[in-house]
Amino acid sequence: MVGSDSPRFPLGRGRLIVCLVWFVSLSCCAMPAWGQVPDLPGWDLVWNGEFDGTSLDTTKWTALDRRDSFNDELQYYHPNQVAVTGGNLELTAINVPRQGKQYQSGLVTSNDLFGPGRFEARIDLPTSQGMWPAFWLNSNHVQWPLGGEIDILENRGSEPHIVSSAYHWQTNPGPCCDQREYVFRNYSATEGGQPVDFHAGFHTYAAEWDETSIRYYVDGNLFYTVPEFSGRPIYETPKNIILNVAVGGFFGGDPDGTTVWPQTMQVDYVRYWQPSSTTGPPVDPPAGVDLLSNPGFDENGGTLDGWTDFGNVIDNVSPNNQLSEGGRHAVKIYGQFNGGENFSGISQGVAVSEGDVLRAEASTHTPSWDTLFGKSNEVTMKVEFYSDFGAGYGSSDFLGEVSQIVHNGSSPENTWLDHSLDAVAPAGAVEARLLLMLRQPGNDNGAVWIDSAGLFLDTSADGDFDGDGDYDVSDALQGQRAGEDLTAGSGWHTNFGTVESQEAGVAAVPEPASLWCLLGVGAFLGAVRRRCV
Repeated sequence: MVGSDSPRFPLGRGRLIVCLVWFVSLSCCAMPAWGQVPDLPGWDLVWNGEFDGTSLDTTKWTALDRRDSFNDELQYYHPNQVAVTGGNLELTAINVPRQGKQYQSGLVTSNDLFGPGRFEARIDLPTSQGMWPAFWLNSNHVQWPLGGEIDILENRGSEPHIVSSAYHWQTNPGPCCDQREYVFRNYSATEGGQPVDFHAGFHTYAAEWDETSIRYYVDGNLFYTVPEFSGRPIYETPKNIILNVAVGGFFGGDPDGTTVWPQTMQVDYVRYWQPSSTTGPPVDPPAGVDLLSNPGFDENGGTLDGWTDFGNVIDNVSPNNQLSEGGRHAVKIYGQFNGGENFSGISQGVAVSEGDVLRAEASTHTPSWDTLFGKSNEVTMKVEFYSDFGAGYGSSDFLGEVSQIVHNGSSPENTWLDHSLDAVAPAGAVEARLLLMLRQPGNDNGAVWIDSAGLFLDTSADGDFDGDGDYDVSDALQGQRAGEDLTAGSGWHTNFGTVESQEAGVAAVPEPASLWCLLGVGAFLGAVRRRCV
């Protein structure tokens, strides 16, 4: 929310999926008692707003009364548009003018300031063109955005299937906002082969903020990590918690004839945790989450933010919007045309530990109008390992690499080709570096577009096929579709019903209900497999 204020399932589940879901829903679904805040391993709950009363708790929150807003918004924020009812905070936008503003809406800000920690809210979003709901953190007491703005949730009322998160900062202490910078990422998901509608019911939105990174979650899924880089500090300036529904503005556009009034954002709770004094928060990123920053080259309108380019002597390594696989941009690479062998490309390093199993991914494309087909140029994907973060290739800290040629003169044109490469971090490794490189041995022309880069921790051998840190029916569904072994003795069967502890290498013991699930589902899978033989 700009301004200053005080995973994916394939289609076709089949009978096995239906039966599994039905069985598990009957035998092992348990919800925490109403009103009870569940424990979050690694974190201590220190503040929460549950909105259980009949009015706003003014010891914790202030409802804004303000005519003027930012970002070309059209609302007057007035306390009349803030209510607490039915266990929810309600912020309602209405098509009623006030003091020269065309619309009215609600915004609440916390009275307290909060430092780094975990912030989470359960929210039912409004819909309709012109709505701009947000859950965010801002340092209201300092000049924006010198303290850093953390947008945990933003949504356009016209886009029910997409939510986004962002981080805004400014290193220049001069006036706002010429030096303001930001990064963001959109999130979407599918369930049962259909896109999740974030306007239909409650979803949870969270961010974990520490001195070196911000991690964003939707419904428990970590989908975006913003690490600290040179020129992009992760400020520890204390921040207010803000919830609001803006109307109009440059983010999603203004209301029009299709807009339905009124629109209400409901908030079930807001909670704030700090790292536990004994165990601390998770240190290693979970499996299945892309460790790279800006993997689709879409940040800031199409950039190489987070990446290091090399061999870029004639602007031959650059973001490009002529072709893309998923977002709006890819990186285009071609040779230097210096008459001799040359190498050009991009790289990005991530923190790893000895023994980590990694999977690198990327997609390549060469079009017929700028093709590599029939040429001598070739593209290599590599994972390099180092004992010192940022060390040079071939230095004493270089530990080795795994590489493969992913695109060359025999690769088909006019189609996206998906590639993957597995690697294991050797002893002493602290950095894994993904490198995508075009080799031009002569003066052959032709370019390659690269998109959908990824570097993932891989725990599929343990049965965690969806990479979310637990072993459940979702893993069975994905494993069954991929032809993985789910029988007795397999990783999935052995670990079913457990959840990885926040401390590496420790697993929680299944509750009795989970044990019944394990036995029942295991037998059911065995029976299904026998019938399919």
